[in-house]
Amino acid sequence: MIDPKDRQTLLSWEKKQTRPHPLEIVSTDHGEQERFESFGHSLANLAPSIRVNTSARQTPLPGLLLRENIIYSALALGKELPPFLKGLSCIQTRAPKLTPPVQALLDQIHVPCDLTLYIAMQCPHCPEVVNTIFPLAVFSDKINLHIIDGTLFPETAQRDKVMSAPCLILDNGFRWTGAVAAEEVLSMITQRDVSRLSSQTLKTILEQGDADWISREMIQAGTIFQGFVQLLFHDTWSVRLGAMVVVESLAEENPDLALKLCSPLIQAFDHSEIPVQGDILYALGETGNIETKRWVEKRIRNLENEDLKEAAQDAIDSIASRFQ
Repeated sequence: MIDPKDRQTLLSWEKKQTRPHPLEIVSTDHGEQERFESFGHSLANLAPSIRVNTSARQTPLPGLLLRENIIYSALALGKELPPFLKGLSCIQTRAPKLTPPVQALLDQIHVPCDLTLYIAMQCPHCPEVVNTIFPLAVFSDKINLHIIDGTLFPETAQRDKVMSAPCLILDNGFRWTGAVAAEEVLSMITQRDVSRLSSQTLKTILEQGDADWISREMIQAGTIFQGFVQLLFHDTWSVRLGAMVVVESLAEENPDLALKLCSPLIQAFDHSEIPVQGDILYALGETGNIETKRWVEKRIRNLENEDLKEAAQDAIDSIASRFQ
């Protein structure tokens, strides 16, 4: 897999290393998984400073977890090997330092974001963009960087409507094609409209224990973020649990805003699995009004699952206690 030229590049880099470089191979059932496992072990065989382990993290695409917030779903060969190795060194040494203007912008990022960088192995401009973007994720754990070889994963590139490389995408929305300046990317990140944050970004915020931040921002904006609503129906129970913390906070601090959750919750009820339906009923109990109570009273008559019946009754009682 590693040709003589790449082998020499790797060996030359290895001679300068004084610290280990741990990386993990993420676990997937993708057809390219074996190639990434082979590539990771080939790197370690040639460069002993690279310590390869298998990650417990499950991801849609195979890749190398270089840092908790950096996944490399590309086989770093040819032109992409030098920036890959430079990135590994940057993680360990945190050098070279960023310029003061870039660092100042980086310090302003308080909300996690997702950057997805599509590259292609034959692209002459991709290494430069990797060198530009990679350090941003090294110096800020608020930036979750996923580098993807679009030619290796064409179905993913097609899904994201990527037509050429390099292509950098911020939170599944704004994108840059071709060369990009770090200052421009960071300026866009710091100026984001938080009400338009994606479900994935809000999920990351929940997982970092910042449920209160989400409720505060929605109260300040006077609106329910659409990306947040999707978390209430997430397949993963722990994500829904975190979202319920936000619901409880909204219900306590701004009942009128919390009431706006009832309509999407009711609309989703019939199309949801039983565990999600139970959580929906709980949320309706926390946020609903008399009209919501009447809806639950009608639905409880047709519920066959005993747990759902109990959840529905709890919701009715909760609403009734607030409107006595």
